Amino acid sequence: MASAGDAQLRRPAQTQFLPILAAATIAIWGCGDQDEPRGGDPVMTQVLQGWHVDTVGVVNITEADTINTDRGLLAVETTRVFPLEANGGEVFAWEFNALELNPVKMLILRPVRGEDSFEIIGESPMVIPRHKGANRFELPEPIPLQFPCLLSFYMPEEGTIGFRKVQDWKMLITTAPLQRPFISRAPFSMYGWRYGIRAFWRKKPESTE
Repeated sequence: MASAGDAQLRRPAQTQFLPILAAATIAIWGCGDQDEPRGGDPVMTQVLQGWHVDTVGVVNITEADTINTDRGLLAVETTRVFPLEANGGEVFAWEFNALELNPVKMLILRPVRGEDSFEIIGESPMVIPRHKGANRFELPEPIPLQFPCLLSFYMPEEGTIGFRKVQDWKMLITTAPLQRPFISRAPFSMYGWRYGIRAFWRKKPESTE
């Protein structure tokens, strides 16, 4: 499946889809208490405070059945991107389906230099999943969005987030060392791997006055 330009990616190891994960499908309005840190659901909190809240990424993060075991994998979601309406908003939380308990971090990127590179405009702390299955994390500081923006994630050790092979899905993936603040597009290859991850963004509703 890998192209010649990224042959260093190994074949993914198949992982059985756990039936219990089917019950962990998470709606935007919240999820089960076992998936939340103490203090409540950060997404519902923003909704109740009057923010417009939406997501970018996979709707059902628990659909994944496969994990890649390469170390240092960086993936950029290009099929579902932040819409123009998100411009001026901010990412405040993210969630993913963990098949293993290895560290992972979310990055928000912006194409620059004629789309030959990505600029890191914000990132989450490195986190370790609390448990296998759905995990949701609130950011200590929200990440401002400036259109166009892309959702990305980085796994410095072996795989954490699971994926499902989907025809016509477009996920850029590389195992080249993570660069800052600009990431070259050159080492990436395109894969039809839909990872179980999404970001929550918020924006104050426009005044109707």
